[in-house]
Order: sequence, then structure tokens, then C-alpha cells
Amino acid sequence: MSERTDRPVNPALVNLDIKARVVTIGTFDGVHLGHQALIEAARKRALELGIDSMAVTFEPPPVLVLRPDVFKGRVASSEDKIEFLKDLGLDEVVTISFNRDLAQLTPEAFMEMLAEGTGLRELWVGEAFALGKNRAGNVDRLKEIGTELGFNVVALSRVTDSGQVISSSSVRHAVESGDVAQARRFLGRPFRISGEVVHGAHLGRTIGYPTANVVPPEHLVPLADGIYVSLARIGEDINSRPAMTYVGTRPTVNSGDRLIETHLLDFNGDLYGQIIHVDFLERLRGDAVFAGVDALVAQLREDELATRTYLEAFIEMDVD
Repeated sequence: MSERTDRPVNPALVNLDIKARVVTIGTFDGVHLGHQALIEAARKRALELGIDSMAVTFEPPPVLVLRPDVFKGRVASSEDKIEFLKDLGLDEVVTISFNRDLAQLTPEAFMEMLAEGTGLRELWVGEAFALGKNRAGNVDRLKEIGTELGFNVVALSRVTDSGQVISSSSVRHAVESGDVAQARRFLGRPFRISGEVVHGAHLGRTIGYPTANVVPPEHLVPLADGIYVSLARIGEDINSRPAMTYVGTRPTVNSGDRLIETHLLDFNGDLYGQIIHVDFLERLRGDAVFAGVDALVAQLREDELATRTYLEAFIEMDVD
């Protein structure tokens, strides 16, 4: 490897133990089934070689830094993404801070930095992966660099569902359109929103449907407005509670601000200031304007019945 003294150094890589590793790298937004297949293949290969497996990811997502005008939102928060990655059984997960200086590195400079910092033996990526300035580091170029620096490159085909490629973009589109059931199929788990419970208009408690309200997280892909079947988890509690969630601006009462309001079924308690994690299973209907509060309550009762029916079948299916 080159003895140059001016090569780039990344803080996330400088303190790693020097040993051989199988490394997979990507933004991994959402850690969908395609990402999971890649990571599992890399992890199994590391076990075959008797060395460690590592995922290297970027924060924030490169597109948010380079083209914020076209970025439609993340599929998962940075905290959730790292949690999902760690749950896949990797030996290590490393996050590299992405900025415009990093974006200017050539593929050769970036890979030299990565190889030296990680002890890279094999690099596993998706077939459409590219890195470096102007995305010049496609799979073919990475293989050439690997030959020069002494590591192998393995590129996996993309995972599909009913002929559709599973990607962060396809999950993002499903969430935007309200098709959280499809997003769940692509992710292998429900789309999740987490946030601190804040005060709202307090209408829910007066009509028998108190809600835990969350401001839509910044940079997360926006859900279509409407009512959803959901599961809610409070703080560090590992148990999920049945719930139904409204996303929108409550046009019937003209309250204006867009909130995510979750009604936990058969639950009484003060959740203000706590962190709630809401997993979205199915969209029951779009938003609507009602003639008055009585009509709104009547519809909410129908929504609650539909939610309970769906969750009963969902839980039975999950158990089976």
C-alpha cells in the first residue's frame, strides 16, 4: 500500500483494530430486504473466512448533503438505522460522517482510506453501488482498485418482490402513497416513526380518543394523511401495544399543524415527554372532513373496530 503521507484519514476509521475484515458499505436507508440479503451474505462469508464482518454506512445520507432539493426523505431515522444494522449479527457497524469534502474524494483515495482503516479483505456491495467523486467508483472500477490494493470485490444482484426491485426509493414511494403494507413487505418489518410525545389540541381526550402526539420527524419521508392500524412501543419497553394512528391536520376542527396522533387501545396513562415508537401496518382510509364532532366520533368508532379486527388477524398470523 502507498506510503504517501497526504492520503485522507477519517475519524471513524482511525481507532479500529488492525485485522482482516469482510466489509459491506452503503447508505442502508431503511435497511430493507435487499440490504439485509447483502449483509447476511457478507456476514456468512466472514464466518467462512474466520474473520470479522463490518458494515460501513454514511450519515447523513449523501443525497441530503449533495441534492437536498430532490431528497424526499429518509426511510428510517439514523438511530433506527443503526439499531436495525446491529440487529443483523454483524461484528461491527461504523458510521462515517458524510460531507462535501468526503464527496470530493476519488474512488481510489476513498478505498485506500477504507482498506487501511478496516483491514479490508473482501468488499461486498450491491450491483448498482457506486462511490467517490461523480460516482466514478462503480463495481467494475472497485474491482480494479481491489486488485491494486489487495482486496476482492463481490457484487450481489438486487432483491425483487413480484418483479419490482426493492430499494430505498421503492419503500419511500410506498410510504408517501400510504401503502404501508407494501413498505412492510419491502422492509421485512413495519415502517416506523419515533418521537417525543408533545401536547396537541387535547380534543382527543374530550371525545374518548386521547392520543400521543408526535411532530413529524425532520428529514423522514412523509406519510400520506389518513388513519392507520399501528403498534406502539413506549420508551425502552420491548412490548408493543395495539393502536390506531392519525396523520394529518385535523381539518374538521381546523387545528392546522400537521401531527402524528396515536391512540393506544385500552390504555390509560400520561405519556407526555416520553419517546414513542409507532409501527405502521395498514392504512384504513384517507383523511376526511366531517360535518361536526359527532360525525367524527362515529367514524373513529368504525376505525377502532376495523383496527381491532385487523390486529386480531395480524397477531394470529404472526403467531402461526
